[in-house]
Amino acid sequence: MHTYHSKDGFQSPYNLFKVMKKKGLRGVAPTEHYRAATLKIIHRDGRFIIPACEYKSKDFGEIIGIFIADHIENRTFAEIADDVHDMNGLVILPHPMDPLRKDAAIRRGLPENLIKKHVDLIEGMNSRCIINSFNTRAQDLAKRLNKPLTAGSDGHSFLEMGHAKTWLQDIETSEDIYEELKAGRTWITGYPSIFFTHIPTMLWQRIRRISYDKW
Repeated sequence: MHTYHSKDGFQSPYNLFKVMKKKGLRGVAPTEHYRAATLKIIHRDGRFIIPACEYKSKDFGEIIGIFIADHIENRTFAEIADDVHDMNGLVILPHPMDPLRKDAAIRRGLPENLIKKHVDLIEGMNSRCIINSFNTRAQDLAKRLNKPLTAGSDGHSFLEMGHAKTWLQDIETSEDIYEELKAGRTWITGYPSIFFTHIPTMLWQRIRRISYDKW
């Protein structure tokens, strides 16, 4: 999910634990665009904020690093993945089969051999995929390449958070989360967000872009 640290985010990062409690979530990963909002795991009352970032590679589109401990420059897909792994993070391929997103793997022609080599998990459920068959095709891709699945709401506001969930068993610490994800012991559920929930953040993105241009 995204907070207002991303240009299209509408969610305050200071309310994340409150929203998690309200929606029954144990953890969230704020995957801000380009630059992570936090580089440390934040733990409170059995809930976790996991450091993550969504990068736009120079060659093959978007790539997520999770459990990152330092900032990474947007370079090539392989170089970003190597940087994430060098700090013992995990690489997730987000919404790979959504042709409506110009930076999705399907649009940018990401070769499957790079996915096999550099990607740890594939996002098989993204709630901002307007057509659910895009998620089904992502799950088919993961099965064909023998990659475990994650799910993400890709929420830009509290209205969307929790629409997709990655389930893990026997989680007590952030280390447990990391080990279960690394081992690929995941189960996903979710559904596409209703399109009208996208509208406020789409307008917000354009307002911020205009403000930045004027500045």
